[in-house]
Amino acid sequence: MKSSISGEVLSLFATHCLPDTRQNKVLGDVEIVCEGGLIRDMRCGIEQGDQPSGASLLLPPLSNAHDHGRGLKSLAYGVPDQPVETWVAATYTMPPVDPYLVAATAFARMVRSGIGSVTHCHLSRSPAALLEEAAAVRRAAHDVGIRVAFVVPLADRYRLGYAEDEAILTFMSSKDAELTRRRLRPIAPIEEQLDVAKRIMESADGLFQVQLGPVSIERCSDTLVERIARLSAERGNRVHMHMLESKYQRQWADHHYPRGLMRHLDSLGLLSPRLTMAHGTWLRPDECDLLAERGVIVSVNTSSNLRLRSGIAPLLPMQRAGLSFALGLDALALDDDDDLLREMRLARLLHGGTGFDEGIDRNSMLDALCRVGARAAGIEPGGIAPGAAADLLLLELDNAVDDTHPALYDMPSLVHCRATASNVHAMVIGGRVVVKEGGVTGIDETEIQRELTAQLHVHANDLSATRSQLEPYREAIERFYRAGGHCGGCA
Repeated sequence: MKSSISGEVLSLFATHCLPDTRQNKVLGDVEIVCEGGLIRDMRCGIEQGDQPSGASLLLPPLSNAHDHGRGLKSLAYGVPDQPVETWVAATYTMPPVDPYLVAATAFARMVRSGIGSVTHCHLSRSPAALLEEAAAVRRAAHDVGIRVAFVVPLADRYRLGYAEDEAILTFMSSKDAELTRRRLRPIAPIEEQLDVAKRIMESADGLFQVQLGPVSIERCSDTLVERIARLSAERGNRVHMHMLESKYQRQWADHHYPRGLMRHLDSLGLLSPRLTMAHGTWLRPDECDLLAERGVIVSVNTSSNLRLRSGIAPLLPMQRAGLSFALGLDALALDDDDDLLREMRLARLLHGGTGFDEGIDRNSMLDALCRVGARAAGIEPGGIAPGAAADLLLLELDNAVDDTHPALYDMPSLVHCRATASNVHAMVIGGRVVVKEGGVTGIDETEIQRELTAQLHVHANDLSATRSQLEPYREAIERFYRAGGHCGGCA
């Protein structure tokens, strides 16, 4: 790949270009000229004298359609993989480190992996601090250069699990129950939460959009869901909500909404083209039909669901129903490396079918990774074409073709079978080069990571001491779900 920058004009050259992920059409020897944040010109068939050497591919950036911006991975502070219900409880031990450092580390790792946009479900340690944290995330997005859809967390019940807090506390000793009560934060009134969301919306710009985030149906009352749906319709902001991630959530939903959870949410006005549901691991075919009819997007999180023992999403029923799906990392990539290309490969293999049986085709997977994921982040992707936003990802694939001949190059197959984050050479977002020669340009990633690690070390001894105190809590949650207390003894 060759590139040049003259004033505000940026030129990129590549031996191959995939301009539209909905098609398999690959253009050869392409020059892209960007100016003013847009693609000004696109020229194919570069003359031999100007032709770049090697095997390079230009395509739209990847989009991480569901994440939590864990620059500090949960394993770093002592939380290994386990069922999602106890894993979530264990992550409450995350130390009070600088939210800017956390977000900047996460976003830098993402852009190095070819991710140009992310739907960021924010994890707030304190509702009172949410405004300040949102500002820190926004600053990190601008420094790194990634497009971020900031999802404001909203919940008004059930802090410990899928039931009233006291129902879970009965599975603890009186002493441990009292200690847990003292740790619980008060729930802010709905009006106060929505007021904070509106204030964060005011900070939206080209790189930082704001979405409403009812955390999950278990943690949100009908009143809150209805208010969120109304605010979304009035202002046009998207909504992003965890949905049917685990079998316990499925059991809870069937118990509490015997006439159908999705139809109930539809009656509250929540189902619309502005909604993304994260996970959908336990969706049923009839639910997929309704969601498709309403234009909903489902963000599938394959590695996360495997690591947290939640199951495998029903992608084929989704596709048969015409339900749009995207791919997300959920901050739990298979190797904790935020490699979304590898995530796509894992999903494709799991859902590709057996023998000649029907499965998810690879074009659908790549489209989910780029175009549909961008839509979930509130971006209307234009692909690579004159007049579209200058959002471009360049992969250098020399090491992926060193056993073949240029006449035999099959770029789509190489992307699906061999490309990883290590092949990301450059990325341009809005005409700005955010990754160059594999490195992040906007921040000193090494220094940011060093500062974050140093802050973690300050809290290391306290975290170690806390583990034994949290074990009774974890055991009580496990007993609660095993006993079926979350849905009146349905287990």
